[in-house]
Amino acid sequence: MVPLLLRCLVLATFATASSAFSVTRREFVVAGTTAASIAAIISPSPASAGDDGGTQTPAVESYVKGVATLQAGLSTGEIGPGAALYVTARPNRPDNVPKAILDGSRGKPPPVLAARYADPKFPYEFSLTSENLTPEGASIVEGSSSVWWQGEDLVVSCRFDSDGVAATRDPTDLVGRGFYSSKSQEESVTVELEGRGLFGKSVTAKK
Repeated sequence: MVPLLLRCLVLATFATASSAFSVTRREFVVAGTTAASIAAIISPSPASAGDDGGTQTPAVESYVKGVATLQAGLSTGEIGPGAALYVTARPNRPDNVPKAILDGSRGKPPPVLAARYADPKFPYEFSLTSENLTPEGASIVEGSSSVWWQGEDLVVSCRFDSDGVAATRDPTDLVGRGFYSSKSQEESVTVELEGRGLFGKSVTAKK
């Protein structure tokens, strides 16, 4: 009698445990599915991450290539470290400069590209790209993806600054300029640097 009663108790216990296990497993499956669904909604797709996170970088566009050389007889060997070459490019004429930009530059075409190169060794090759656009030069033509000065001839100016500080002028600074033709975009602009001359040196010596 006792063994039969004991057997019944064991079977009842097993049935209860099985039922509890089934409920627990079902809840686990539902909970797991819900968590996976939420994770899929919250986690951004690779494309979204690129759009929102800014991982897609625009291609760099090259505008002007050139080389800065020294006039015969000149040397920068005596100039210590810290010197810099400043290169700017501006439209050759004000005809097509937007009025809002021209008014802000007192009627003179403003630089549309500007770059600084530290401790250059001459002849020095340079390339002005979309990374060198000035605020005035970065304006886009309405309804187009091109900058407003695209297709214009440019004046390319170079200044070798002996102390590397753009705001200062020194008698040992060298200057020069060349012309970039929009009709021959593959050609490199050559800019020969020379001294400021007696007047230029006398003026800069006072500063």
